[in-house]
Amino acid sequence: MFGWSGTILKIDLGSGKIDRRPLDIDFARKWLGGEGFGAKVLWDEVGPEVKDGLDPRNLLIYAGGPLNSTLAPSSGRLEIVTKSPLTGIFGDSNSGGHFAPEMKQAGYDMIVIKGKSSRPVYLWIDDDEVQIRDAGHLWGKSVPETSSLIRDEIKDQNIQVSCIGPAGENLVRFAALMNNNVRAAGWTGCGAVAGSKNLKAVAIRGTKGVRIARPREFEQACWEAREKVKQHPLYKTLRRTGTMYLTRQFYIGGYVPLRNYSVTGCSPEEFEQVSGDTFADDYAVQALGCHGCVVQCGHYAIVSQGDYRGTATDGLEFSALGAFTYWYGSTNLAFAIAAAKFCNENGLDVTEPAMLLAWATDCFKRGLLTTKDTDGLELDWGDEKVAFEIMRKITRREGVGDTFAEGLARAARKIGKGTEYYAQTIKGRPSLEAGVRATMGTAMASITSTRGADHLKGWPHFEYAALPPEKSMKTWGHPKTGDGRSPEGKAPMTAYGQSIYTIVDSVGACKFHSRIALDGLREEDFARLLSAATGIDMSAREIMQAADRIYTLERAYNCLLGLGRKDDTLPEMYFREPFNAGPRKGQQIITREDQEKMLDEYYQYRGWDVETGIPTRNKLEELGLPDVADRLEKHLGTKTV
Repeated sequence: MFGWSGTILKIDLGSGKIDRRPLDIDFARKWLGGEGFGAKVLWDEVGPEVKDGLDPRNLLIYAGGPLNSTLAPSSGRLEIVTKSPLTGIFGDSNSGGHFAPEMKQAGYDMIVIKGKSSRPVYLWIDDDEVQIRDAGHLWGKSVPETSSLIRDEIKDQNIQVSCIGPAGENLVRFAALMNNNVRAAGWTGCGAVAGSKNLKAVAIRGTKGVRIARPREFEQACWEAREKVKQHPLYKTLRRTGTMYLTRQFYIGGYVPLRNYSVTGCSPEEFEQVSGDTFADDYAVQALGCHGCVVQCGHYAIVSQGDYRGTATDGLEFSALGAFTYWYGSTNLAFAIAAAKFCNENGLDVTEPAMLLAWATDCFKRGLLTTKDTDGLELDWGDEKVAFEIMRKITRREGVGDTFAEGLARAARKIGKGTEYYAQTIKGRPSLEAGVRATMGTAMASITSTRGADHLKGWPHFEYAALPPEKSMKTWGHPKTGDGRSPEGKAPMTAYGQSIYTIVDSVGACKFHSRIALDGLREEDFARLLSAATGIDMSAREIMQAADRIYTLERAYNCLLGLGRKDDTLPEMYFREPFNAGPRKGQQIITREDQEKMLDEYYQYRGWDVETGIPTRNKLEELGLPDVADRLEKHLGTKTV
């Protein structure tokens, strides 16, 4: 087999059974890899009877793509799929670094882990040799300590380690699995799933190489793809500031999410303190990238003065630093860097703690929370000592940290008292993307994401580029698609973005090289790369249909769990409160009528039932999934049409 490795590794931690199965070529072509492989296995093996993601029957699926460990631009992305313990629905996390290429070199397209060990263990995979090893001495260790101890034990500093920290051990529902210490598979709580299985780490060494069907053709396609990415104007910006360039975009666009979005604008002085330029000039010392990276948007940063002097870490980006500054009401980038480092070392998703802090402080200021709710802590905007104390409590599940460790949506429901209104979540995931209130396309991408609030399932780049009416008409068939303030014509753009991102997360590439994020590689480029790598000629239309198939299956999975149109909605606050500061002051961007109109158009475009949001039988059969329609009808007790 070319491109793909050709083997699926299945491990039952309960019984200790280790099994290898050949990868079926028709399965590979139909589901591509990564996200597609994981979604199909989850659909097949984890049903509604698994009520909680922490159930031992849940799966933890490491899935790579056919472009991993090749010359293709940034082919180092790893997909981890599970039923999310945070949201209770489909959960996939994507991580950079070097683990996925090593897994490919070891000969595996997927590692599927089920069951629960009776004691802490880690997996050691050395090509064909697979061992379940004792991890008692690793339990309680931080992420860097764990990685270092395993490498010392194996006597090889170059092996790749994916592990959890104390947060995963203590079943914090938004715990991450960490690769290369700072490359997090976050957002959906896969670290808690590992912890629930008593799985501390997966360590791997691969020496087999990768087989390419048409090497010369593939090499040419790779170099042309790399040059295409490097020609984009944003390329140099990302190398200099990483995703922190978004701070300026948010400021100029007028949708700065200050203090839990209670304020929607800031002064020029506040902005400059947390801008991408300030980060690049005062903290970043070297651009870093994952395997085969062209862009190198990750940065190693050092704090050289102040209370956090000497703090050094890498893997920093906007979601982390923006969450601990804008959202939490701080203007101290040094604090944000230190907070992100704390999260990475303890295996916490780096955004949810900041969102919890912002929400709790907002509610405290409004009198909805008191010191009785916060273990005596007085909450104030940007309070750094309180932030670290609460994050320590979350990691250990102590006091208020035990409630917060359930995640923002669950914590708000548990506490009640009106705090739910200020917990801005969609399907259990915090809505951290500021543009959700600012542009219609971002709102649509977020509410129809299959893993909850999310800009990484289909970023509407064309709105942010303010696509003019004539170009919108030519590209999408509607003159207002590129107008972020109009609800019209959003369906094709939203679905396209979701498909491109699905392709990227399935083949093992990076979003910052794709058309949506960087206006770079398109479906035609990925089709060319895949065809040369695998030896199977695949057209752009075929891989777009595969993406449609994958995304629709994820939607069907959520529908199987009881979700539908009622769950595709923005937080209540977004409908009620207009922008109260900045250039958009007084504007109400989106209404319920707008949302419902866009959903009607989107469901029709997708081939999903307009009333319920469930994929129709016609659509499922068109995608070659009649069995999915059968299962939905049987379980839901209704026809899928």
